[in-house]
Amino acid sequence: MKKQRRTGILICILTGLLLAGILGGYVYIKRSGVRVESTIECVPDSAVYFCQKDNRWKDDPLGDSEYHMGDSGCLTSCLAAEILMQEMEIEGLEGELTPGTLNQFFSENQVYDSEGNLQWDVLENVIHTEIEGKEAAALRDGELESLLADGCYPIVCVKMPESGNYHFVLLIGSENGTYWCMDPLNQSESPVALSEFGDRIFSVRYIRD
Repeated sequence: MKKQRRTGILICILTGLLLAGILGGYVYIKRSGVRVESTIECVPDSAVYFCQKDNRWKDDPLGDSEYHMGDSGCLTSCLAAEILMQEMEIEGLEGELTPGTLNQFFSENQVYDSEGNLQWDVLENVIHTEIEGKEAAALRDGELESLLADGCYPIVCVKMPESGNYHFVLLIGSENGTYWCMDPLNQSESPVALSEFGDRIFSVRYIRD
């Protein structure tokens, strides 16, 4: 009986260690992100560039929150560029589409929560389009390349190299083994290499039109 009890305890300990290792590895992946490289060249005919700190909208608040486009508008800026590049039409949004007009549209339709976070389920209902989202670790091999080849431009979450803050950029193409981004913090209308962020991403979202 004692031998069986010791064996049972040993199995429990080993199982616990195995689960801890698996969960620990998952947490590490989430914290460190996933390094991605491109094996194909996919350059768009044209790209759309927006800067969240543009004077036309940098001071606009995100809904009723204390946050503004200039400090927290990277995701909205990426969505504006993605919608234009995928030539989508948003019902109820009239006139020129810019991060400023899109933010106003989102604010009027309660897309943001009280902290200025974008609520994806509300957004889907507002624009009548499904949005795919997943952790970077769940990406299939070649999935990002396939999206770009199909004219679908994914928004990826990265970390700023100095501050370590999370930030959103729009993948617009790939060349020479790296992906190229529309970075809303870049004030020039030019692509930024994903290598500026260590080629590491944490999550992906994209609109399937």
